[in-house]
Amino acid sequence: LKVNFILIICLAIMSFTGCDDSGTTLNVDPVVSGDITLDDSSTDTTADGSSTDAGILSKAQGETLVDELEKRSIYDVTVDLNVKIVVPKSKNPYAEEDTVLWATLVKHNDNVKRPTILLACPYRREIMMMFNVAIISAGYNFMSLDIRGTGSSGGAWESFGLVEQYDAKYVIDDFIPSLSCSDGTVGMVGGSYLGMTQLLAAGLIDRDASGEPLHLKAILPQVPGTDIYRDIVMHGGNIDLLFIPLWLGIVDLLGVLPPLLVLGEDGLPTIDSLNESASILTEHCNQLVTSTGWIFNSDLMREDEFYTTRSAMSYWPVKPEGGWGFPEGERSMPSGLPVMMVSGWFDIFTRGTINGYQYGLSAHDQSDKRLIVGEFYHLEGATGIGLNALLSSKLAARWFDWKIKGIDDPVMEEFPVLLYVMGENKWRGEKSWPLDESRTAKKTFYLTKKNPSAIEGDWYSDESVWDIFKKYTDNNLGLSEVPDYEGDNPKVKHNPLSTHGLSSRSSVRWLMGMEALIADISKFFLGINIDSSWWFEDERSDEKNCLTFTTEPLAEDLEIIGPLTITFWAKTEFGTPVDVTTIKYVLEQVQGALGSETNMLYDMMNKKDVQWVVELNDVFESGRARNITSGWLSAWHRKYDPEGTTGIYNDNGTEVVEHADDPNYIPFDPFYRNPDLNPKPINEGELYQYTIEFWPTCNVFKKGHRIRVSISNSDFPHLLPVIYPSNSTIVIDENHTARIDFTTTNQENEGATWAWIGNNEDANDYVLAGAATGCGTQASAAGYRGTAAGFLSELLGLLFIMMIPLSLIACGRFIRRRFN
Repeated sequence: LKVNFILIICLAIMSFTGCDDSGTTLNVDPVVSGDITLDDSSTDTTADGSSTDAGILSKAQGETLVDELEKRSIYDVTVDLNVKIVVPKSKNPYAEEDTVLWATLVKHNDNVKRPTILLACPYRREIMMMFNVAIISAGYNFMSLDIRGTGSSGGAWESFGLVEQYDAKYVIDDFIPSLSCSDGTVGMVGGSYLGMTQLLAAGLIDRDASGEPLHLKAILPQVPGTDIYRDIVMHGGNIDLLFIPLWLGIVDLLGVLPPLLVLGEDGLPTIDSLNESASILTEHCNQLVTSTGWIFNSDLMREDEFYTTRSAMSYWPVKPEGGWGFPEGERSMPSGLPVMMVSGWFDIFTRGTINGYQYGLSAHDQSDKRLIVGEFYHLEGATGIGLNALLSSKLAARWFDWKIKGIDDPVMEEFPVLLYVMGENKWRGEKSWPLDESRTAKKTFYLTKKNPSAIEGDWYSDESVWDIFKKYTDNNLGLSEVPDYEGDNPKVKHNPLSTHGLSSRSSVRWLMGMEALIADISKFFLGINIDSSWWFEDERSDEKNCLTFTTEPLAEDLEIIGPLTITFWAKTEFGTPVDVTTIKYVLEQVQGALGSETNMLYDMMNKKDVQWVVELNDVFESGRARNITSGWLSAWHRKYDPEGTTGIYNDNGTEVVEHADDPNYIPFDPFYRNPDLNPKPINEGELYQYTIEFWPTCNVFKKGHRIRVSISNSDFPHLLPVIYPSNSTIVIDENHTARIDFTTTNQENEGATWAWIGNNEDANDYVLAGAATGCGTQASAAGYRGTAAGFLSELLGLLFIMMIPLSLIACGRFIRRRFN
């Protein structure tokens, strides 16, 4: 009934607003704008040359694309708006039948066979291609593809599944090389999901006798995750509540928009066009039950094949002991496939991208891999905002010119790793990641039970002993290079009705940086840093009832780089769970509507667990505490000893069982999976060792600043909260040290193993050094995207995605007015 209701509403919208007659071949002359030819009839791509089906995108949508091309001064091209791709079942072992995918192809009119740059996405091809279409200027063809079950394409959306991966392989190895405009070579671009699609396809593509790729010659994945379980779904064994529903909602919402819906004046619907639209829409609506059901399936609380088959790490050249357990997991990405990866220190996939570079490209020659890590959130990293060479596609063009066309003009040859160093607020070039051993040293700070000195004028730490409103001194303890065991053991209290995280960078990070766009536009395009005036750039409000450990003012600058760990011992007592009858009722209704036998969301909330949340903050001389990175761990997913070895802790004359970490655990090992495969509850009152991994970072804590670590038991709305109150005591003594372990850098060998690059403008000059000022021989105006006007255009295109729900609301109001 719900699906039928959606169909009725959407068809009603089509009836009231009009749509083009795309149910049959559009019998119109090609639309010519300047010397851009728009062919809005569907292009037949079947092997037998049989007649075409209907076009999917409308002429109006094609004219929008033409406008975008003209803005970039791209002429003398043809836009094949609707290219039909039939993926035969024989080419996809996981497909139940032949599947029809739809793409848009922009090609040059000079009949020269050229490389084709592919963008495969689930967010509607007509939207996402706008971000990379400037690559046309460099003499490439460009294809934007709706992956199965999304946009206009048929089939059910599998979200990174093997059936989707084989679709991409077919397009790369069979379809594109068969095009008359193709020279047989392919590159791939795109961020986030579009970047992950590149890495997954790279594991399956055809290779020659030497093992090198036949057609896919270079890729540029921006902010991709590589480990679906740990990068997206479960952070330290805690379910992501903020990003996943938002992401699924966007994909599902875009999927249920009828592909033939045109809110314009392109004609009236016909029976055939309505039937075709209804068929595609029904297929997409039916998959809503499947995709929404994923977050209710309790079996997915643990890592299993559902996640590993969808993770690019399954194609790394290094494998876990015993392998992955499925045939494709025995394959590896070709070591000769050039890969440039982009990440951000505040991205949602920081861990995944950097691990993908370190482990996934470990067999690559250094000349075939590049890494850029900026002060990016997810949206900035995916689009290239803040580094105009990325935003303008100039860097992509130069990378492909070198690796696909064979033009001897290397990219970032001297320092292949480009890092934005926070604190110093400038870019630095490095020879490798991880950094060369000559550049680094290990260092440890210890958590103590004594208060640090107050920061004068800081409302968080500078409290008078006579202040009757004193709130913070008792929970603000010390962080020292020397262990100190004097004092009372501190406690961390969890109140499910008073959670942490909302007034923090956390909520901005896991909303992909949307709330930070204004501050980032000011910083990246106006050169005015207004970060300090934004609430998410100061953690003190969120730290009120956390447990914090702060150093004394630093005597000299200290850089922390890479991932780091915090290790401590704690015992926990649980209280009575809060009443969540209403929440449970709502979840059960959704569960019933989906026909799910389990309810993972309620199961995750309603268990005796401790949600350990740790943050690393840079405390300024004014007291402002800026979050640098974070880490998370469910007590059920601790690194427990699989042998079950225990000890005894004497707690003031009472013997308490203690549980140490697994002696075989090595921090940051991406293949350490036992706790995620087999989560294990804790016992009240027993002492457990916890090691929590912070995600990688790069920050210089300046002289006079302080380093602070905060510990709490919630991170809402990022993580689904636990409804059991808890009171955890952190035990700190000679036998139970509490410490953070991290890596520092030195300033030796400047110019040899590393070098300062400078500000954003300097970084742009560096990555494009030696390249033409344009994006290629035809790119005289491709720099448009690097201007303020160009940025505004791209931003509006991005915000268009967010306008879709508002558009549907407006349509609903229009229908009500029409009926009235």
